[in-house]
Amino acid sequence: MKRLIALIALSLVGCAVIVGLLAPKPAQAASSCTLATLNDTYVGNFSGTTATSGPVAFQAVVQFNGDGTATADSVTLMTQTAGPITFTSNITYTLSSNCSGTLTSVRSTGETTHYVIVAAEKGSEINLLAVDPGSVVTGTVKATK
Repeated sequence: MKRLIALIALSLVGCAVIVGLLAPKPAQAASSCTLATLNDTYVGNFSGTTATSGPVAFQAVVQFNGDGTATADSVTLMTQTAGPITFTSNITYTLSSNCSGTLTSVRSTGETTHYVIVAAEKGSEINLLAVDPGSVVTGTVKATK
């Protein structure tokens, strides 16, 4: 009888350990972003289509200053009918604590483009989606450091 009780007790302890191992773990808090999260030189590619020029592709080198501003000193654009076209951009951006935000680029060509952005943890990468009507362009830029 004592062996049976000991066996049952041992089985209950074993079940408790297994249940503890299988129980869901509390989620860890996600990294919090601020404007300062984006403070580096980023390089990357964009592609998509616009109502005015059809298929587009471009490469950019962008310096984010960590204060809601950035500059693109080297952007090369190719379209179905023109290119390469090189221009610069003055940029402003927002970034919420959940690492999503907005970006507005005023190009030296006079065009203004708007994006929604999502920054990866610690700002190592930024994913962009153009939100201007008639534009379906996405891109990713990665920090160089």
